[in-house]
Amino acid sequence: MEPLLALRPADDILGYQPQPQLERHNALRRRDGEYLTKELPKINRKDEAWIRELVKPPSLENLKPQLTTEQWQVPDPSRHLTCISSHQSLPLIAVGSGGHEKNLFIYEMTVSLGGSQFYHRQTVSLPHIYSLSWAPPGRFNSNTVIASGHRNGVVHLVSLPDSANPFPARVLKRFNHADPLRASVSPISRISHLEFTSAGWTCVPDSSLVTLYGESLYLWDVTRNDRPMMSQRVATISGFHASPFRDGILALNGAFGIALLDVRTKARGLLRPKIANHSESTAVKWSPYNSNWVASAHEDSKIRIWDIRAAQPFAELYGHSDIINTVSWYLYMDLVHF
Repeated sequence: MEPLLALRPADDILGYQPQPQLERHNALRRRDGEYLTKELPKINRKDEAWIRELVKPPSLENLKPQLTTEQWQVPDPSRHLTCISSHQSLPLIAVGSGGHEKNLFIYEMTVSLGGSQFYHRQTVSLPHIYSLSWAPPGRFNSNTVIASGHRNGVVHLVSLPDSANPFPARVLKRFNHADPLRASVSPISRISHLEFTSAGWTCVPDSSLVTLYGESLYLWDVTRNDRPMMSQRVATISGFHASPFRDGILALNGAFGIALLDVRTKARGLLRPKIANHSESTAVKWSPYNSNWVASAHEDSKIRIWDIRAAQPFAELYGHSDIINTVSWYLYMDLVHF
């Protein structure tokens, strides 16, 4: 096993501070056995039935959904929350802050007959966090490894102890994007987005890490941190999502609208639809059910759903009156959405 990076004495503990249960404010409890659901808005197109057939499972007819909500106040001293990430298999939620210390909050959610409870698990100090992503379960010796992106162009790979473990959090790796030999970026640039690749990406080592620093994309092998496997500048890019099914394919969003990037090719040119792709895209998300579908949010307050085999979206969702910052696919859910 590769040795851990040495830490300065002041960094060794990383601000591990257990706290009591987080305070709940005006919470509405979900009754046990009920599911939280919300159907997609109606699509003003002839092919409406196509998408509705996909997103509405047959079992939904037998459910009696009731929307409720719960909210908690995160005790961030800087009042500068920047990101949130939920674990793929454990009931863990990480909340990051742009503050200097005590700014990575780990919470655990439990569901019982009395309703759902949100417990504070630990707080870690990692200055100026702007993006978070949990590592896929089974990739490391621990199932609680998380990647954090920072303002200074550094990504930390952090191992968090379980609730019964008295040991502090540990930095396993540091990935430095601000190396002067790499792409030139503004000194105030930050790691605005990062995520691990899925098992469907066979062109790279298992659970590689894709990061966005300034206007440059990086692809890292997490077993080494000296240099990225790939780096490419994409002007005016603001986000991306790695396809969970298609090997080496990224969906990008930015002032150019949306585009696809194949990291397996040497040229790595962008593939862009030419129809209905003229406004800035603020978010993009691959469908978890169909490898050809991508949803994108745009500055014109519309959500467009694309089939990448066609040159235009097959559906547009209306109803928002302001800029949409995030977009997500789901069938139904039985946990609170934040």
